[in-house]
Amino acid sequence: MTSVPPADTTSSPRSTASLPLESSFGRAIVLAWTVSILCHAALFAAMFLMPWLADVVGPTDDLPIARTDLLGELTKARLPTTPRPELTATANPVIPDALELKPQRFERLSQPASAARPELSIIGIGTGGGEDFSKYGLRAGGGPGPSFFGLGQQARGARRIVYVVDHSGSMLTTFEAVRRELRSSVGDLRRSQKFHVVFFNAGPPLEHRPKKLVPATATQKKQFFEFLDTIRAEGSTDPIPAMHRALAVKPDLIYFLTDGDFDPLLLEKLREWNADQKVRIFTLAYVSEAGRVLLEQIARENDGEFKFISEHDIL
Repeated sequence: MTSVPPADTTSSPRSTASLPLESSFGRAIVLAWTVSILCHAALFAAMFLMPWLADVVGPTDDLPIARTDLLGELTKARLPTTPRPELTATANPVIPDALELKPQRFERLSQPASAARPELSIIGIGTGGGEDFSKYGLRAGGGPGPSFFGLGQQARGARRIVYVVDHSGSMLTTFEAVRRELRSSVGDLRRSQKFHVVFFNAGPPLEHRPKKLVPATATQKKQFFEFLDTIRAEGSTDPIPAMHRALAVKPDLIYFLTDGDFDPLLLEKLREWNADQKVRIFTLAYVSEAGRVLLEQIARENDGEFKFISEHDIL
């Protein structure tokens, strides 16, 4: 077996020529990468520093301003003005000498029509039934006055009415007509009015309860009608106590009806009890004219009226 001697590497021309070439190429690649990295680092640094530098240095140029050009010419608007009034001037001056007042004249009705009966002249009266407004200086009503046997129509404004009626024995045959007329007269009273009835003979006066003026309501009228049915004609005649009771309730108007002669002392008492004549007294001589003279004088002295009621009238 023949042995091969080892090759001599130091004597090969190829290996000695390639060493410098490979060394220079590697250095070039490293240099290129280094330059690239440095350039990118510088670029990133510049990008990072630009916003900070802009805030520190500030803008060098002014911001643009939008401009608008107006077309046409401007004109001043004028508001309408109101003329100032002259305070010293007087419109339509009144000349006193030129004024002339001419009062109108109206014909007075002799008898008001029964159909024209306004209930109230004061709003609110009549629905409650019985409020007394005379204490306030007011007067309700305005229609015709109350009527008893046709007497009293001229007593306009009478709101407080008292009937003083004879029920003595002499009226036994005609008392039913008195009862009927009382029902009619009281029944026609308005709710704004008040009434009271006193019957007399020689004994104590008979009065329906509560023995004072009461509102002319349906309830009070019904109670009076029931009381009226209990009254009978009996005894003799003495109107003085009954008239005193009638004046005590302070009415506006008293109807005084009797069929006989009576004590003239009543006239003297009335001059004392009704000295100021605030109460009007209307007198009626019923069937008999025995007390006519005295009844006429009572009516005359107390601002009233007198009427004679004959049998023909009650029939």
